[in-house]
Amino acid sequence: LLGEECPFYALQARGLYGDAEPHDNFESMAADYLEEVRRVQPQGPYLLGGFSGGGIVAWEMARQLLASGEQVLQVILLDTPITAPSPLSAADRLQMALYGLRNGGLAFLQQRVRDRLDWEQRKRADRHGTLTSVDSGNGTFQSQQIGAAFVCAVNSYSMPRVPVDVALFRPKLDVRFTFSDGRRINADRRYVAEDNLWTSYVASLSVTEVPGNHDNMVLEPNVRVLVAAMQKAIARAERA
Repeated sequence: LLGEECPFYALQARGLYGDAEPHDNFESMAADYLEEVRRVQPQGPYLLGGFSGGGIVAWEMARQLLASGEQVLQVILLDTPITAPSPLSAADRLQMALYGLRNGGLAFLQQRVRDRLDWEQRKRADRHGTLTSVDSGNGTFQSQQIGAAFVCAVNSYSMPRVPVDVALFRPKLDVRFTFSDGRRINADRRYVAEDNLWTSYVASLSVTEVPGNHDNMVLEPNVRVLVAAMQKAIARAERA
C-alpha cells in the first residue's frame, strides 16, 4: 500500500522455521538484521520501522547504524511500547483497591480473589508446560520459542537514548484506571501515555492516533488509514 516508489522489505526472526536458535537479545538480533539490510542497501540514509515489539529491534538497528556513521531518516513505530514498564507500586495498588472497595464493595473483593486464583493457575501451567513446535510443511514453525527468546531480550535490554526522529502510530489508549496524579494504566496494569513513554529517548517525536486496536490496526480496513498517515510522515522525513 505504500506504493511501488517506496520498496518495502520485511525481516523474519531467526529460528522461526527450522532448528536455528532464536536471538535472545536485541543487540545481536539487530546486528544480524543489518547484515541482511546491507545486502539490499549498502549505505544510508535508511528508513526503519517495526510493529509492536519489532519496533524495539528497529530502534536498536538505528542505534547501531548511527554509531557506524550512517544516516537514519526516521524510525516508524507501530504501537511499540517501552520494553520494561515500571511495575505498579504498593501505593498505586492500594489506591486502586480503595477505589474498587468504594465502588464495588463485596463483589469487588470476590472478583479479586477469583482473579488471583486464575493468575496462580496460569502461572503453574506456564511453569510446568513445555514449548511445542508445529510442522508447517516447509520446516518446523517455532512461534513459542521465538516468544520466549523475545521475553529474554526484553528483560536484558537497557533502553538507550538515540538521536533520531521517530513517528509513532498507535490506536486510542486503553485507559482502565487514572491515578490522582494523572498517571494511567490499561487492562494489563501497564502505564500508558500519549507518547507510549518514548519522548525522553528520541530526538523528536510525532504521534498519530489510528483506528483499530493493537492487533487489527495493521489489518484491513484500518491499515489503509495507517498507511496514508505513514506516507505523510515519510514525506516529511524525506523533505527534512
